[in-house]
Amino acid sequence: MSINQGSRPLPAPPTKALELLCYLLIYRDRAHTRDGLAEVLWPEGDSTVSKRYLRQTLWKLNTSLRHGPLSEPEEATALVVDRDRVHVDPGSSWVDVGAFENARAATRDTPGHRLTEAQARLLESAVGLYRGDLMETSPYDWCGYERDRLRVTYLAMLEQLMDYCEACRLYARGIAFGQVILRHDLTRETTHRRLMRLHLGAGDRTSAMHQYDQCHAAMTGELGVRPSSSTVSLYEQIRDDRVADLPATAAAAEADAPPSAVTDALARLNVRLDQIQASLATLQRSLHQVRYGPPGDDSGTLPPG
Repeated sequence: MSINQGSRPLPAPPTKALELLCYLLIYRDRAHTRDGLAEVLWPEGDSTVSKRYLRQTLWKLNTSLRHGPLSEPEEATALVVDRDRVHVDPGSSWVDVGAFENARAATRDTPGHRLTEAQARLLESAVGLYRGDLMETSPYDWCGYERDRLRVTYLAMLEQLMDYCEACRLYARGIAFGQVILRHDLTRETTHRRLMRLHLGAGDRTSAMHQYDQCHAAMTGELGVRPSSSTVSLYEQIRDDRVADLPATAAAAEADAPPSAVTDALARLNVRLDQIQASLATLQRSLHQVRYGPPGDDSGTLPPG
């Protein structure tokens, strides 16, 4: 995690202060009670001790965010603290997670092959902000949930870009996006299929067939299952040089897939999973508001202890 003031990097806060800052930035749309923050960051501690740790951590964080030594006059920071609540002033800073999520929100309902050039540039810029898992060493539940959510979002954006590249015949770029996805999830079968198509589009039939071999090895070795009939069918078309039978894009291939009990069940399952994910997100927001208080406009300055 890097913190900059203008073009100048600031020193990283101590570990616990950095974790606090990360939490405040992820949930930057609300003000947090001190009790709630103490419970999140020191869940096993006595409440009195946890609150003391919170005061100390807030002081350390605010000190790190000021670009002058303590002997100089205090300067404003993005951290806003009063007697009861703490939040980050959203208008005082730029947060990469915010830009990342805004790009997803602006394009999530647009299939990759229908993205405009401007939308594709927005997505490509956003995926470039993803530098790895969120606070990957943090054991806390809140961080694990957000870590998984952001990773899933990142992979979905890369898949959109793969489809865009196939539709626009930008095969090398599409292959590069797919290879990034597989570094995170080697068993992502849809990505293997897209890569097979992209290699074939680039005129590299051998690499397309090797991609199937990699898919087969990953699926059987890590999951103990064989590739789906869609993947096997695509491989056989490429192997038998029946390229003329292939739809123009991966999206069209999925749409043209023959209906079956299995594919229908999978479609219903995907819809249900989307519903569950939306319900869980709503539940988590509600729990945060109950536990840590609703969004607010509290303002103030940080006391020294």
